[in-house]
Amino acid sequence: MLKLYIYQISNYIVVTCDSTSMISESAMTGKPIYVAQMSPCKKNDRFIKFFELFKSLNIIKDLEDSLESWNYDKLNETYKISRYIKEQLKNYDFS
Repeated sequence: MLKLYIYQISNYIVVTCDSTSMISESAMTGKPIYVAQMSPCKKNDRFIKFFELFKSLNIIKDLEDSLESWNYDKLNETYKISRYIKEQLKNYDFS
């Protein structure tokens, strides 16, 4: 409940680069998300691809010296998945 309230009153969200789950969760708010990049201990292609995708969708930017506001389409994967499942069930023969 507290996390939801914090999201509601925030203008920006800052997340460390090691938490893709927090970035994904924050993307449901539609608020600007800044990622505090840190030097990795080892190269992780999964994280690199994740950041590239979210940057291409205009969801995240690297945290630097200034803040700006921008808009993007909120992620709503639960809705997309449930719509897909409903569609599949309509066409499924249960006999």
